[in-house]
Amino acid sequence: MKANLVAVYCRLSKEDLDKAFDKTESESIKNQKSLLETYALERNWSIYDFYIDEDYSGSDRDRPAFNRLITDSFLGRFNIVLCKKQARFARDIEYVEKYIHGLFAEKQIRFVAVLDNIDTGVVSRSARKASQINSLVDEWYLSDLSENIISALNTKRRNAEFIGSWAPYGYCKDPNNKNALVIDPEASEIVKEIFRWYRNGCGIIKIAKELNARLIPNPLSYKQLRGEKINPNPVNHTSKRYLWTPSTISAILHNQTYMGYLIQGKYKKASYKSKKLLRIPKSDWIIIPDCHDPIIDAETWDAVQKILLSRCRVPAARQNHHLTAGKVYCGECGSKLVSSGGRSGHRKTTYLCCSKHNLSKDACAGARIEVSKLEEVLLNQINSLASLFFDEKYLFDHIDFNPRNPRARAARLQSELNSLQERSVSLGRKKEILYSDKLEGIIPHAKYFALLKKVEMESEFLYQRMFDITAEISIMEDQEVNPTCLSDILNHFKIISILTQDMINQLVESIYIYKRNKGEPQQITINWNF
Repeated sequence: MKANLVAVYCRLSKEDLDKAFDKTESESIKNQKSLLETYALERNWSIYDFYIDEDYSGSDRDRPAFNRLITDSFLGRFNIVLCKKQARFARDIEYVEKYIHGLFAEKQIRFVAVLDNIDTGVVSRSARKASQINSLVDEWYLSDLSENIISALNTKRRNAEFIGSWAPYGYCKDPNNKNALVIDPEASEIVKEIFRWYRNGCGIIKIAKELNARLIPNPLSYKQLRGEKINPNPVNHTSKRYLWTPSTISAILHNQTYMGYLIQGKYKKASYKSKKLLRIPKSDWIIIPDCHDPIIDAETWDAVQKILLSRCRVPAARQNHHLTAGKVYCGECGSKLVSSGGRSGHRKTTYLCCSKHNLSKDACAGARIEVSKLEEVLLNQINSLASLFFDEKYLFDHIDFNPRNPRARAARLQSELNSLQERSVSLGRKKEILYSDKLEGIIPHAKYFALLKKVEMESEFLYQRMFDITAEISIMEDQEVNPTCLSDILNHFKIISILTQDMINQLVESIYIYKRNKGEPQQITINWNF
């Protein structure tokens, strides 16, 4: 490799006022490049490449040019990294240690920060100490800056100033005051239409379908059509992102912003080093009334909220909840399949249908299957696997079969079964109470789902235990009437007759259903957990 080959790194954390609209470099970046280029030429160093990150923080770990520089350093494409200051390279003390004093030292890459007088090519303990002190000061700076920004933003929120990057659908930022909201005439009419339809009896799914049929842009695509730079990364774009969905309609119907309230502070960052957002309990949100003109009048709002409350379904016994929920996807587009009612001949049945196809017929060809048919296919596949792996000899050697006093054993099992059934009913009531507490705001949203998960886990355990007890009682009754050998009893377990949730959770990772073509069997792909 050519001696003294330099990688020049420049960074600017926020847009420069002199930055042109044609996406040319800011004056700050130009000055950094000029300074570093001169510094390199004065020392007869050859520049390998310029690595430039604009509008990125020194603590951001997703800087594209920075990551390209690290990749090239692994490939040995240069032996000097040149920056204006160490803080331009990184403000994160972890990154300074990991790269400047770690990777670069291993790869024999020299790091030079011009204004800090840091040069790792000079054998000096003081140079390393200076680098570490600078990184520690930068770390403190970031921490203090983060606290100051949070304090300033909270002050703005309490002063009823809107600080969001984008206005809620139906509003836009006031041209004369970016911290105030004004009604968007075009989008607000759609919001009014949604409330009007729902008040007149249309469900949220029907409203979403109607808006998609009219080719009305959803909030995301509407903002992008207006030229707002929201989610510009094409990797995250799918056709479904531009469809109205029931969740979007529900969010609008629940949003107090349309009543003139300013609701902020719903989320916070886990730390100044992380981009992960944590949801804040509703009791800590900053909610201020009469901050802007309402789109929805009080009468309409109250009427809609009463309908929403009355239509809430409590997931109590969940008798119609299909066992494969959350594991079934459309093989045509990858969207989840959702359950819907239907008829098969003269009987009512439940189908699983592509959620994207439900919202717009043109969005996906649409897979569809009857739940009972899918469960039958699953049961047959599991039994096929069981016949391959069922080890009868092992069971003969390890099962303790004691036929003494089977009636007493059956009585004890029946008593346990009765207790389990009572507990199952109690858990159903507990779910109803939890749901009611969530609606009334007694418990936060996150706590509700945490408690619900515990209840459902216990319900699954109870269901599995009740199934096992029922199977054992059945075997003992058969044995009492017509005693058989152990081999006959084992056959009860060799062929599985009832599909359970626990069985599916343990065995099935995902299921893909494809659209059925006339005259051909429907393609179903089962991905197992083994």
